[in-house]
Amino acid sequence: MRRLFLHPERIDDDSENFDYHLTSCDRVNTTSSHPTACILLIGGGEEDTPGEEAATRWFLNNADRGDYLVLRFGEIGSQADWICNNYQKFVSSSAELAINHRKAANNPRVIQYIRDAEALFIAGGDQNKYEDNWEGSAVEEAINYLVNHKKVPIGGTSAGMAILGDYYYVPAHESVLSSEILNNPFHPNTKDIYYSDFIKVPILKNVITDTHLDRIDQDHPEPRYGRLFGFLARVVHENNNQFPFFGIGLEEGAFVAVDNGGIAKVFGNGRGTGEDAYFLQTNGAAPEQIQPDLPLIWNHNGQAVKVYKISGDPEGSGHFDLNNWSNAAGGTWEYWFTTGGMSGFTRKPIRS
Repeated sequence: MRRLFLHPERIDDDSENFDYHLTSCDRVNTTSSHPTACILLIGGGEEDTPGEEAATRWFLNNADRGDYLVLRFGEIGSQADWICNNYQKFVSSSAELAINHRKAANNPRVIQYIRDAEALFIAGGDQNKYEDNWEGSAVEEAINYLVNHKKVPIGGTSAGMAILGDYYYVPAHESVLSSEILNNPFHPNTKDIYYSDFIKVPILKNVITDTHLDRIDQDHPEPRYGRLFGFLARVVHENNNQFPFFGIGLEEGAFVAVDNGGIAKVFGNGRGTGEDAYFLQTNGAAPEQIQPDLPLIWNHNGQAVKVYKISGDPEGSGHFDLNNWSNAAGGTWEYWFTTGGMSGFTRKPIRS
């Protein structure tokens, strides 16, 4: 495939523990771009699908031919080149920046790369690395500058989506399973739930996020629906049963695109499985039982948490209003509850 960029730049700075790769996408933006604020949340299984194509075009349209930047931890990936190879007319440049140490996260050059971006995407990986190395640093300040002052498009997949939530989970060791948190809401693997101290996305205030809800494989023996429900119970408990609190959980093929008015639509492949987005809201009542070493009970007559489910499609047909968490179209309502731990966890459609 022909390389569609003219002036690549690669900077490896071992002394500062960052790596930067820039491509120009064969174009120079001779006019100032005027990006439009938006959020793109991705469930973590995107690759060469109609849902990814539609969501990417939606996101880049909001960048208004600006400079696109991918943040990650570890080695530089291929996303910057992928954007230039496939979406060069949407951006002026595409770059990746790997920030691998707290020293690098306070490097003025690194911070300027971030502040200059007109669209920011946080890659997948290990959100614990992001929290350990970026939280409380100048990188955190620069990301929040883009979100709340420059107001550019912000996206994230998997770990990148996880840290966009106001409340977020960053396991230091093993990720907690649904059965573990439902059978013991204070399981040792739940100790790394953080509250409102990192990236400040206004429309995601009081929201906890989770990804890969439907993944089951050798390393992930259980789906994560119950885990997200358990996270929400912990958030309620840790905040002295104040309401409301919310959750957004995505299956791997789901892409939630939130416009600058707070209206979310869901892209996917239209297959009807593996691309559902779930919007959870507390229903005004605290868990009946949430104690260490005892199963979670959050029932309230089978109405503990109200959930709207949208199956993604290439048109982004389903809509959900994150301003009021009630106006919705193209999906179905459910109640989630547990009468006792994992065995009592139930997802029940609300019949109209």
